Amino acid sequence: MAQPVLAQNRRAGDTNQPRAGATTEPGTPSGSQLGNYRNERADAWIPLEQEKRQAINADLQATVVELLELFHDAKQSHWNLRGPLYLPLHEQLQEYADTYRKYADLLAERQLQIGIPTDGRTSTIVETANLPKFPAGFLSDRQVLDIMTERIFTIAKRVRSRVESTAKNGDEVTSNKFQDLSYELDKQVWQFRVHMQ
Repeated sequence: MAQPVLAQNRRAGDTNQPRAGATTEPGTPSGSQLGNYRNERADAWIPLEQEKRQAINADLQATVVELLELFHDAKQSHWNLRGPLYLPLHEQLQEYADTYRKYADLLAERQLQIGIPTDGRTSTIVETANLPKFPAGFLSDRQVLDIMTERIFTIAKRVRSRVESTAKNGDEVTSNKFQDLSYELDKQVWQFRVHMQ
């Protein structure tokens, strides 16, 4: 009668096979540790020096949070808009919301590329976006133009300063992404400004 493969391997001296009831040897991951894939040797492949990462991450984290706030503000405006400019603003606000979400994702991924986790939780957005509370209820087209233009302009100014600070910290890649975002935000301010002129 053929013996089970496990028993055959044990007899043949195969030490890679687990023994029934055996405990894990020191230095070998246990079953509960197998889900932890942290390998500190991989840190050598992070593209920026450790001392530069925190400053660059501060700019990235602030921008991710601000963009997530703008995303929610644009959707709130998109849903509750009233007035003669409803249709063009309704469509424009959706485009803007998509842009904010796209750049928030791109910059959050950049945080991960430099070895730092991102924090996009709603509580973090509320605590750190540093924008006035957005009004509830229906909003006139003029209200939306005023409120959103001011908010976008505020973030655009912050992003312009981050273009320079990330470049000074030696991260031209992130600086270039901030430049791309800066262009988009300035374009949005101009498009809304045209409605008001």
